[in-house]
Amino acid sequence: MKNMFKPVRPRRLADEAREQIEELVRSGRIEAGAKLPPERELMALLSVSRTSLREAIRALESVGMLRVVPGRGTFVSEQSAASLAQDWYTWLLGHKQEVVQILEVHEALEVKVAELAAERIDDEGAAQLAEYLDAMARAVEQKDHAALVAADAGFHRGIREAGGNVIIARILNDLEDHVLDARRAIMSIPSRVQRVISDHRAILEGIAASDPEAAALATLLHVRRSKEEIVGSGLLTLRTPRSPEASGSPGAPEAAPTQPGSAEPAD
Repeated sequence: MKNMFKPVRPRRLADEAREQIEELVRSGRIEAGAKLPPERELMALLSVSRTSLREAIRALESVGMLRVVPGRGTFVSEQSAASLAQDWYTWLLGHKQEVVQILEVHEALEVKVAELAAERIDDEGAAQLAEYLDAMARAVEQKDHAALVAADAGFHRGIREAGGNVIIARILNDLEDHVLDARRAIMSIPSRVQRVISDHRAILEGIAASDPEAAALATLLHVRRSKEEIVGSGLLTLRTPRSPEASGSPGAPEAAPTQPGSAEPAD
């Protein structure tokens, strides 16, 4: 019987508020196009602060579930999950260089954060990451683009918090608006959706095993695969220098961009 119980973990109020609003929308109790109660009333209904409520609404707006109209209020989006995914794929076609540059920043920061998380995470933090991974798997199965983006954002936020480096976390938080745009676009790529679970499971395994090298490598491959899939569409020309180890000399020619269907590192 003891195996039936799980430790009770404290939750962030913003996450609780976000999940409650999300569930009301998904269940249809709040219909598409409906206006949410005013901010002060919603704060009282949810028993949360203005900061927590705004963070929850911002998270749902970032995945396209809510639409904030200045001076009018917050509304439930009328678009379906499939429509949102298509919209973000279209957006990606016009912002590929920007997304690649964001991924290059992440290659430097997220890899280090994963390494730190593997050194510092506790059982509670690892369990929370596992919950986000489960949520991602459900979203992929249900083809729910908004839920996938939200779970992915939560997974990486959990790693950031476990890493314990306030400076890196602050930099990534400052980039959050751009990061969310990139995340939504990347998650609309069919090949990325197929790989998302295996990529994140490898990251989690490295962190949970307290193996900084494995966590850092899994994160590095995850970010680089995302970049390769964007470049591989052929709509963006980006050349990546070969490493000295791969080329055999510091002055070796640059590698050609990855093309669709080319070999990828094994999971």
